[in-house]
Amino acid sequence: MSQTIVLNCPNCATRFSAPADKFLPNGRQVRCSQCQHVWFNAISNSENTIASSDMARTAAAATAVAPAPTAVSSTAAATNTPESAVSTEAQPQSAEIRRKLEKRPKKRGGGLLSLLLWLIALCLLVAILTYIFREPLRRAIPQAAPAIDRYTGTVDKTAQGLIGQTAVPAALEFQNIHYDVKEYDGEKTILVEADLMNTSDKEMPAPKVHVRIVDADSAPLQATIIGPEDESDTIAPNQTTHYFARITDPPADFDRVLLNIEGE
Repeated sequence: MSQTIVLNCPNCATRFSAPADKFLPNGRQVRCSQCQHVWFNAISNSENTIASSDMARTAAAATAVAPAPTAVSSTAAATNTPESAVSTEAQPQSAEIRRKLEKRPKKRGGGLLSLLLWLIALCLLVAILTYIFREPLRRAIPQAAPAIDRYTGTVDKTAQGLIGQTAVPAALEFQNIHYDVKEYDGEKTILVEADLMNTSDKEMPAPKVHVRIVDADSAPLQATIIGPEDESDTIAPNQTTHYFARITDPPADFDRVLLNIEGE
């Protein structure tokens, strides 16, 4: 009656059986089919139990554990390669482990962080482009001009504050503001004039002036930025510099003209 040897995997403790004559006389290498661990097994190992096939079946039936089928194939037994051991006891455990792994929530922190960084970069790009192309945007979207002015003014004040400058010198005051509507060759034109006085005792930089045409509800219709008529860079103490603008083809529903120092 043929004998079998009962093997215990030293790595995962899976039990399986194989023909004892495959390990005679000097033993051989065995690979566990459950964890793929490879070890050398000899008949003299204390963990091995040699029994007849009938005795092995009787012992397996007397226990609560399902019998383990022989995992050593006839082809593998003829070679000197490690044997693959199969255990029906370990299969349910492996399936349970796979189910637990599949139920684990996937980490999405990296994806959310990348999305947040992309959104921040996009907002910064929009902010930079809005500041650079503020004048074309004012003309293209008159309704958005107040918001654009507030944004660019805030940027200018912040930048000048960082370098120790005042965004709008309090010593500069508008005087003699005047605008008139004329027609030249059948084309309506608004002529805008104003003086900007330096009321301090120090020389001040000559700023740019923002000219806005608004309707009766103060909604901007058209805007432009002008410099001193004489193109001077500074205004002497207690002196004025003249500003002049010619606005052609103004909107028909304009109500008045507003002036302010750029960034104010």
